[in-house]
Amino acid sequence: MEEKKLKTTTAWLLIATALFFDILQIPMDFLLVGWTVTIVATMTFWLVFKFHGYNFLKPKRLAGSLAAIVVDFIPFLGWFAWTVSITIFVLKNKIEEKVPGASIAKL
Repeated sequence: MEEKKLKTTTAWLLIATALFFDILQIPMDFLLVGWTVTIVATMTFWLVFKFHGYNFLKPKRLAGSLAAIVVDFIPFLGWFAWTVSITIFVLKNKIEEKVPGASIAKL
């Protein structure tokens, strides 16, 4: 399946959804059930990106998504892991869309 471009509205909705999950996780961590938010967020973003044709089995994407999941399971440290991870992913895609061959790592 070919990767579709992320529209600007879709990108903002993804970032807002990530922020929602991260804010929801804060009180859930105090109740010791924050891990449930991580599972739901993982499934949500996997599904959305799958619908847009993105494959997370590519090495860089797999490393980034696994890092976000692992950090998110650590209380306090992972409170904004989803927001940071999704924002980096969206920015990387938007930069590559505007300048083919460009990389956020080169900036």
